[in-house]
Amino acid sequence: MAEKLIIRLSNNIGNQMFMYAAGYAASKKLNKNFYYDKISSYNSYKNIYKFGLEKFNLNEKPVENKYLFNGLSGYLKRKLLKKIDIFKTNKFFLLEKRNFDKTTFYDKNLFDKTYANTVYMEGYFESEKYFIDYKDEIRRQFTPKQYNDFINNKYLSKIKKTESVSLCIRQNRFSEKYGKVSLYDKEKSNRFLSDQINYIHNAISYFKKKLNKPVFFLWSNSLKDLDKKLNIKDIIFINNEYIKDDLDRVHCDLFLMTNCKHFAVIPSAFNWWGCWLSNYKDGIVLRPNNKHFTNFDIKNKDYWPLKWKEI
Repeated sequence: MAEKLIIRLSNNIGNQMFMYAAGYAASKKLNKNFYYDKISSYNSYKNIYKFGLEKFNLNEKPVENKYLFNGLSGYLKRKLLKKIDIFKTNKFFLLEKRNFDKTTFYDKNLFDKTYANTVYMEGYFESEKYFIDYKDEIRRQFTPKQYNDFINNKYLSKIKKTESVSLCIRQNRFSEKYGKVSLYDKEKSNRFLSDQINYIHNAISYFKKKLNKPVFFLWSNSLKDLDKKLNIKDIIFINNEYIKDDLDRVHCDLFLMTNCKHFAVIPSAFNWWGCWLSNYKDGIVLRPNNKHFTNFDIKNKDYWPLKWKEI
């Protein structure tokens, strides 16, 4: 039987990209055939996200249902196998390590263990250290199938012809969830938005000093009232509402972002990938200081590439 590594995908498209990239690289390091599970996490009634990678030119295939832990019996079996896996020599699971405070980090020792013929990989793996050795292969796979449509987008020409700077803001960060949204959730989202706006102001000041006539393009999951909240002139707000399919619009936004020359990246997996996939080699990339956000911590010590400048 051919050996397999199966990555369990979850959350939104940016997180899915981290998981896929890390799983792909791990399969190469462990000499296993790579598959991804696009079903298990998205079957839950509590899930608010969609699987979104099928619109990329992926080399690999989704795993067959027979390898998934389906239904209540599958759920219980997976829980049991993960508990006894601690004592096994040939591991069934490749799990991302966490500290006592749930902080994750790059762990190269994960690949020194002995694994079973079929291994299940789970975690967020939000660090380029997991897949940087396969950068070119991953970049090729994360190209949009709708490339020929996206190159006619009205924003693309100006992005390419100017000293384009990508800005991004995530609204409603803690109030987009399944179930009841509390007052605390809303307040936390508002605080996170305010911290992002302060960071964007600082980044714009930095770029205006460093670049000749920078042009600022801003992406957001919601443009509602952003022009008033930012109160900054001469920002081009990317609005692709003409694309009716939500997933197509997300992929178009990501494609446009990758064509920018410079970036002020926020702690958003989507924004992270928009920068990482950029074709421009000599751009300036800014990222916020680790202590910038009032009540938000990045839960991976190795999240930011070292060459991105902290402000």
